[in-house]
Amino acid sequence: MIPLIESRCNETLKIFEKKYLSEELEESEQPWQTLGQLVRLLKNSNAEFWWHASGPILGTLMKEADYDLQSQFTCLIFHLYNILPRLGPTNMAPTKHQWKSFMCDDFSPLEYSWNWNSQKSGPKIRYSVELSSARAGSSFDPYNREPTIELCTQLRRDMPKADWALFDLMQHAFYDSSIVKDSEPKESGNSSSSSLFLAFELGKHIATKAYFMPTRADQHGISRMDVLNQAIQMLRKRGYPCSGYEKLLRFITTKQRSMLEIVIVAIDCFESEESRFKIYMRSPRTSFASVCETMTLGSTVDVLTEDARTNLKDLWQLTLGLDPCFSEDADLPVKTHQTAGVLYNFDIKLRGSSVQPKLYIPVKHYAANDASAAIGLGKYLQSRGQDAYFPNYMRALERTCTHRDLNMDSGYQTYIGTGVQKDDSLALCSYINGEVYHPNRLCN
Repeated sequence: MIPLIESRCNETLKIFEKKYLSEELEESEQPWQTLGQLVRLLKNSNAEFWWHASGPILGTLMKEADYDLQSQFTCLIFHLYNILPRLGPTNMAPTKHQWKSFMCDDFSPLEYSWNWNSQKSGPKIRYSVELSSARAGSSFDPYNREPTIELCTQLRRDMPKADWALFDLMQHAFYDSSIVKDSEPKESGNSSSSSLFLAFELGKHIATKAYFMPTRADQHGISRMDVLNQAIQMLRKRGYPCSGYEKLLRFITTKQRSMLEIVIVAIDCFESEESRFKIYMRSPRTSFASVCETMTLGSTVDVLTEDARTNLKDLWQLTLGLDPCFSEDADLPVKTHQTAGVLYNFDIKLRGSSVQPKLYIPVKHYAANDASAAIGLGKYLQSRGQDAYFPNYMRALERTCTHRDLNMDSGYQTYIGTGVQKDDSLALCSYINGEVYHPNRLCN
């Protein structure tokens, strides 16, 4: 815990915790509402802004996913102590620098996810974050790494079950700390110098994941592909064969598929035989035919059986609102945004030979609006008998997207992530951008 917050709030927190465990809360009061009282005691405008922007969303998602009260309380306290103070100055203070995060298209530093794929329990809630400080983007911290590294140092002590060996290795592989930058990074209005994110899967035990942008490519004037190849070599020297990487490499280095752009890589902060190296890549090709080609690595990975392909096509058409007659070879409407196109994730097993492709349907760019994307997802879930939690999901959207109507615009839901499972069904995950900087949010 952060000493300043702990000293001010420890006694109050004990009262809140006692209140929860003894079930003395009023029926209508939610954990995030109770903790909001604690935040106000801090008398810190930045903390209040970030709690108002994130606490209700996290709390509502967990409630609708049927997290018990103690889990909600634990996860929100983690967020309050560890994340909130490290989200940096807000744009509510015009004299302070505002960091442009690559996390979301509107530079919001937080993205939430609702993982549908749980047969034994309700959905799993996760969120990704880029921490920040007043030094972000300056010559002291040009790529905004200090707050995240500082938190990781703390988490090494607080989460003894986590394993940071892969984190340390990848941090060096994707960023050269020996290069001292004398000036602030040059950014255009649509770009960001973000380099490092963290993600947390919420539950009784909080699991951590780290994301690395290929910053070393910019530092050394080399390609992102070179940086990725060097990272794989470093993993192999440490005893991780990553045998599936060659299969992916053969696919992405052919002339036709060379348009795939490396965006970011991710690792789980734990050591096990199932540990994976996740490579996120974006393609400008947006036809369903190109999706199938990429998901099978040019027909070299046998994941799209007839049933799986049907499932994937139905999900694609329903969430994007496409006519059933829309040609599989036709691209979606042209978009010029930096993140336009189709996003993929290739999971490479560190100690195995498998490659598992995953698709992220970019509803933020190509769905008519958020209501349309959500309704399309609901139709898919209902057709597969998987819609038990869909009413909860819709309530969560409506109760957290309070600054605008879901049918007025797109972007509150960013992606529908999916991968093919062993029984040909689709694993599903919905991603949400809280739109921190939306004008209507700032007016409230």
